Amino acid sequence: MQTYRVDHIHLISPDIENTKRWYCDIFGGNVTLEGEFKGNKVYYVDLNGFNIILIEQLPDEKPLPATIQSREGLDHFGLAVEDMDAASAELKAKGVKFVVEPLQVRPGLRIAYVEAPDKVRIELSERK
Repeated sequence: MQTYRVDHIHLISPDIENTKRWYCDIFGGNVTLEGEFKGNKVYYVDLNGFNIILIEQLPDEKPLPATIQSREGLDHFGLAVEDMDAASAELKAKGVKFVVEPLQVRPGLRIAYVEAPDKVRIELSERK
């Protein structure tokens, strides 16, 4: 059987410069590639080995209706943190909105959810 591993997530953004800046400023991402696809900007942002590919929304693409952008399909992606309290304080100081404040969901696991640009939710997980 083939071996599979996560390579990247691909986000479409109507305001790619703001989105790129957000992932770099908030999570310390590094742009590893800047390019174009069909005349629109593309950035590869590396978050400690996790690749986020950002592409500017193509002119002929329309956002999905709000009814489709519900809790179906991809709900969120997750980032691990070593200290939830420190991460929460740091992100709040940067103005990040928490959708779900840190909470203990079971022994050894605390989670929280933050709001990212372009209707993206990110789960923070502290596992001990």
